[in-house]
This record gives sequence, structure tokens and C-alpha cells, in this order.
Amino acid sequence: MIHYRRIILIVAASFILVCNSTLPLKAEVNWTTVAKGLSLAEIPVETNGLTSATITALRISPDDYEFILLMRSREGDAFTPEQWAAHYNLTALINASMYLPDNSKSTGYMRDKEHINNGFIHNSFGSFFVANPKKPGLPAVDIIDRHQQQDRKLLSSYSTVIQNYRLFSASLTPLWPEKARETSIAAVAKDIFGNIVFIHCRTPMTVRKFTKRLLESQLQLVSAMYVEGGPEASMFLNTPELSRTWAGRYIGDFWNTENKQWSLPNVLGIRSRKKR
Repeated sequence: MIHYRRIILIVAASFILVCNSTLPLKAEVNWTTVAKGLSLAEIPVETNGLTSATITALRISPDDYEFILLMRSREGDAFTPEQWAAHYNLTALINASMYLPDNSKSTGYMRDKEHINNGFIHNSFGSFFVANPKKPGLPAVDIIDRHQQQDRKLLSSYSTVIQNYRLFSASLTPLWPEKARETSIAAVAKDIFGNIVFIHCRTPMTVRKFTKRLLESQLQLVSAMYVEGGPEASMFLNTPELSRTWAGRYIGDFWNTENKQWSLPNVLGIRSRKKR
């Protein structure tokens, strides 16, 4: 009888382990400080029942960093992430937006100060990243949901505006379809504390799966926008603690571990605020 009980316990324990391996990974996000006001975290993602991929999140305090939009249409050329950072003294950067075949113009509205890269407000794009307010009392940086806020009035109050697709609604409902092309992904988000989060996932997956994993995690996001997919999806960080490039890849390029840096026409970067 004892022998059979032992077998039953072993089988039951094995069943629990198998079941748990397919459950969403709800573990708390562990942040590592890489500079003042700058923290990095890796979020595990299940692929084919195994935890074999990660989403990288870079949390940025707007109190410590200013946000800078750089555009080929104004700066005169496209550069790799490392080159953009070196030329303009950036601590980190990510894609500003998707771009048109001319390798310059954003797919949605994009403006910085008096320079307009694209003056067309895309009806399908529901998010506006805004920074550098023109008047006091406004957040230094924000992500505006055009379906919830009076976006036209707010846009004119900021010097920097970038339009992109939303990842989820104000009620935290994923907006992208379940069945879609798998791709590497770069995104920009805001958490409940007002921090901006640059997010990158090299392993190709659907945007829906990517979004659901972000919402399952403890990132505590309130808004997020998709800024690029595929091999061009990039993120770069350069601090005394860590210097690293995150680059996307083609879905069939499974065995290629090289982080090839693509030339990007438009990037959103950060620079340490000068002490006053």
C-alpha cells in the first residue's frame, strides 16, 4: 500500500509541475539600477511551453532625463543606434516610429519644435508620445490616448510629438489581433508612476502575445505604443555600468545571435538633465 501511495504522489507532483509550466509567469519584475533614474529588467516569456525568450524593459525617470527626438529629415542622415548615441551624447535610445519607404518620413504625425517630419495625423494610430511642454503645469513627458483625451489641444502644448499605434486600450484590453505575423518588437510605454519605459523583444512573436505578457507582468503600465517591428526594432543603452545594443531579427534567422545594428532614420533618445 505504501508503495502505491508513493507512486501516486510522484505522479501527482509531476502533473502539477507540467501544469505550472504552462501557466503565465506572474513573477515580480526585478529591476537593476544602471544609472541614476535608469533601471533595467528582463521579463521571461513562454514560447512553445518553454521559458526561452525575454522582453527587456528600460525604465526612465523623466526627473532625471530629457527626451530628444532625432530625425533624418532634419539631421540630414540615418545612423546606427550606437552612432546616434555618440553623435548626440545620448544615454539610451529606441526607434521613434515606423517609417515610409523613403527611409525618412514617419508613418504617423511627427514634429519636434518647428520641424515637421510628417504633418499627417493617422486615423488608425491611437497614441501620441509628447515631451518638452511649452507651458507650466503639464507633465514633462506623456503618452496621450487620443480616444480618451482631447489630443488636438494637448498636442499644441508640446514641442515634441510622435504618433504610433496603441498596444492596449485605457481599460488594459489588448488591441492587436490574436493571429498575426510574428516579429521582433520595440515599444514605448508609461507606468503608473509617470516613468517612461523603453521595451524591446528580439524573439519574434505576435504583438498580441507581447502585449499580454506586458500586462501580465508587474510593469504596471497605463499606456504603450508600438514603435517598430522586425530587424529594425532596436534599443541601445550606454552607461558606465552597462553598454549594450538590442536588435531585432527576421523570424527565420533563429540561429543568428549577432546584434546587427541597422541604420535608423528616426530615434527617440534620452540625455541626463543638467543640474540647475
